Amino acid sequence: MATDASQRPEWGGRLLRPARMLLYALLVASALATLLAGPSLEQAVREGRLPQSALVVAPLLLLLFIVLFAGYRYLLVRSGHYLAGKAFVQVGLMLLVLTLLLPGSLERWRAAGTVRPVDLARYLAAPDAEARAMAAELTRHRDRPEALRYVPRLVALLSDPSPEVRRQARASLVALAGADPGGEGPESPARWREFWRARGVAVP
Repeated sequence: MATDASQRPEWGGRLLRPARMLLYALLVASALATLLAGPSLEQAVREGRLPQSALVVAPLLLLLFIVLFAGYRYLLVRSGHYLAGKAFVQVGLMLLVLTLLLPGSLERWRAAGTVRPVDLARYLAAPDAEARAMAAELTRHRDRPEALRYVPRLVALLSDPSPEVRRQARASLVALAGADPGGEGPESPARWREFWRARGVAVP
């Protein structure tokens, strides 16, 4: 049974209100981080404006709140000012909320660390010659395994009507091959096809 308020220890009276205010602030911060700041935090991480760890701020705030709240309730139960069963249920419900929140935060954390570069395939086949030229140029700046996916399209662009597109396509092929086995002339695409096929790259 709870004792009369006049029988509370002096330290309890001094700490009760600050502890409540701290717990309330943590709960509000956790709720805001979960409900309002989640999408903006994820966007900021993807754009490099915030570290990836920002995506787990919400569950960490909730975890800190649960730990402090459990300690707060424990002290009240020990001093006879709160029912143990009620405190146990409250802490258990908060842990349940944390288990529901944590997987989503971790999934966003893992997804944010996966950089997905723009697929250049559609731009290599764009109607605009400048877009094709820029895409052809960008391929040689991609990681080699990814750039090799665009080799068939680059070979096809060697016959493009635009001289700049042909120049950029050839420059990217040379950069990927480390040599210029195709050379110039109308037979250049055929020589490039033969070169890449000999190295296991399927070129129609």
